[in-house]
Amino acid sequence: MAQEFYEDVGEEGDGGAVGGSNVTLDGSLVFDRSRRVIRLTKGRLLPEDTVAFKFARVLEEGGVSYVVVAGYTAILFGRGRRSDDIDFIIEEIDEDGFLELCRRAREAGFALMQGDIWSEDSVRRLYRSYLAEGYGVRFMYRDIVLPNIEVKLAGTSAHRYALANSVRVVVNDRFAIRVSPLELQIAYKLYLGSEKDVGDAVFLYTLFKDHIDRGELEEWCTRLRVNCRILGEAGKP
Repeated sequence: MAQEFYEDVGEEGDGGAVGGSNVTLDGSLVFDRSRRVIRLTKGRLLPEDTVAFKFARVLEEGGVSYVVVAGYTAILFGRGRRSDDIDFIIEEIDEDGFLELCRRAREAGFALMQGDIWSEDSVRRLYRSYLAEGYGVRFMYRDIVLPNIEVKLAGTSAHRYALANSVRVVVNDRFAIRVSPLELQIAYKLYLGSEKDVGDAVFLYTLFKDHIDRGELEEWCTRLRVNCRILGEAGKP
């Protein structure tokens, strides 16, 4: 997972709610701000989309709260780049909960990359050695190594904020997935600071700039000690 996603940057805030109803951003995307739902139309699904949607369904059918973070969020909304993995933060579950998650994932066609998903002992060892210690566990779909899924337990205040304030994205009226609040996602991408990450932040900001909560964005930029003005300056000649 990209560095330590959403390091502990302080206590959760409520953020400022943005009022209003459905807002059409372009012909393929509608943002229902009051319900925190985005409806997205995509003409072609990428491999990242297919793998992410399938794993999200495993989690939702198993009743496990989750949020997708990092680079895939920009890719989902149309940024023209690829990613080797899709990063999921899930609610804190115990060893038996992880065993059940792996059972459901196995039935959906997923395998573990660091252990044997068919072996209870292997799954339990993986939980103790990785998830319980704050490390990510990787799943691959039908022997497809890239892109794969990386899962971590929510371990910071920002993880918990993202889970509690996730945005549901409905794609082509068929698939659904939850992503990090856009304000937090944009600020964190600026925090990471690589050309690719800043590009993701600028892409998301440009797409949603008239519809995000600017106060919340500025709050996260302050907490992560990044300069939000980079976003506005990026599109200038």
